[in-house]
Amino acid sequence: MVQMDSAQPNILGFLLANTIGASSANATSSHNATSTSTSPASASAASFFSLLFSPALFEYAKWMLMGSLIPYLQQIGTWLYEKALSSMFVSASFTEGDAAYDWMMTWLAKHPKWRRARQVEVTTRHGCNDGARAVPDDDDPHAEAGVTKFSYIPCVSSTQWMFFRGHWMSVCRSKDNTGWYGKMEETLRVRILSWDQRVLTALLHDARAHYDADKHSTIHIYAADGDNEWRSVGKRPKRPLRSIVLAPGVKEDVLADAREFLASKEWYNDRGIPFRRGYLLYGAPGSGKTSLIQSLAGELGLNVYIITLSRAGMDDATLCQLISNLPDQSIAIMEDIDAAFTQGINRESADPAKPASAAAPPRSPQGEAGGSRVTLSGLLNAIDGVGAQEGRILFATTNKYHSLDPALCRPGRMDKHIEFRLASRYQARELFLAFYEPPRKREREEREKEKEREGQEKWERDSGFEEKLVDVSPPSELDELAEQFATAIPERECSMATLQGYLMQYKTSPRDAALNAAAWAMEQREEQKRRAAGA
Repeated sequence: MVQMDSAQPNILGFLLANTIGASSANATSSHNATSTSTSPASASAASFFSLLFSPALFEYAKWMLMGSLIPYLQQIGTWLYEKALSSMFVSASFTEGDAAYDWMMTWLAKHPKWRRARQVEVTTRHGCNDGARAVPDDDDPHAEAGVTKFSYIPCVSSTQWMFFRGHWMSVCRSKDNTGWYGKMEETLRVRILSWDQRVLTALLHDARAHYDADKHSTIHIYAADGDNEWRSVGKRPKRPLRSIVLAPGVKEDVLADAREFLASKEWYNDRGIPFRRGYLLYGAPGSGKTSLIQSLAGELGLNVYIITLSRAGMDDATLCQLISNLPDQSIAIMEDIDAAFTQGINRESADPAKPASAAAPPRSPQGEAGGSRVTLSGLLNAIDGVGAQEGRILFATTNKYHSLDPALCRPGRMDKHIEFRLASRYQARELFLAFYEPPRKREREEREKEKEREGQEKWERDSGFEEKLVDVSPPSELDELAEQFATAIPERECSMATLQGYLMQYKTSPRDAALNAAAWAMEQREEQKRRAAGA
């Protein structure tokens, strides 16, 4: 709005005074010049019309009209400008924390125009932003010296112009305190010069394709921040399922069950069953529970969301909020679910009728001050309550399986229970082979599969009277060393993590690892006896 000058009332008074004075003088002169027969009413009418048609009043009215019209003209101009932009450009906003934001940041990181950007933001927090582009270190003499590397990400409040399929496009990244409780939130704004909105749809499909291609070799890890929002904490390379050494058939069974679940959403909906699946992994520490989850996430192509039940400030409401905000087609992990409760993990442990020796341990001061305040009822409600998210896979791990409440372990919450035991001799042998020559093992498996396919085709073509393609090569030295190592390891006494730690001492010496395994196993047994005696 255009503000009126404070001197305008004075000007108005001056104009009115002069006009009225002039009219009065004219009226007085006319009255003196004419006879005294002129009435007072006719004199007042003459003064009013003289004021109404005076040049000063017309001048003031013109300025008043201009002052009132200018703001409206400005508003009309702004509206026309925005209307023209909206008709010429297709605009879209992407908020941090949403999957589409990650799509666009990954797409921008791979765009040729972005690689030549002149305004960038430098960061050393690799993995904190999916759109970070690593700077090539080909010319850096210190690249191999272990120095901190850095990356480029789009600069805040700067606009980048580029082309997408022949259309002019602008990209701007900004930070605003528009989130909950004034929280700073990043927003990516895109405008495309086009009349057709399908260009934006094509851009989203292209960005998602780049993001999915990037996921073929990595999995994204998310954790809750201080505001109870999911934030990316990094990427991890996919771990091949063959690198996980378990009892025969265990990992294959879990993978097949998870794939069958993800493909049966319609079946669940038709029968009114909540589309959720829970797996409870229990057993000895270091037996491969977390490694199996990471490998399954890579095989299924799903992101991993870590729920830390024992973190400070966690309560029932926060837990429900986090689980309800899980995206569809994701894996949630609750590690050491037994450690979340400071007053026990079984409702019967708090029974006052039980003796003090059987009661649960008292609540720690940390739990009272700022530790976790998650209750069993809150956990059960978060897992399969009304607000629980569907379409996700939940993995819970524990080392105290028999201490868990039956309500937590029942089907519908934890549908499949998988026990992880200490290493068998079979696992020791497979770990030895995978540790020292994984490329050879992979090539051997692929070669055997190829021979099986060729043999099947030959059997179908020649009724099977030709040769049967079987690998009859004699066992190699590595196979013999693996057998020697497995024989020296006692059955079900060492964890897989312990065996891997031992092999790490002989990373390039499989012969020494096999020869010294018996003595090492004896030392481990004596150490366990001493710990048991001390306990």
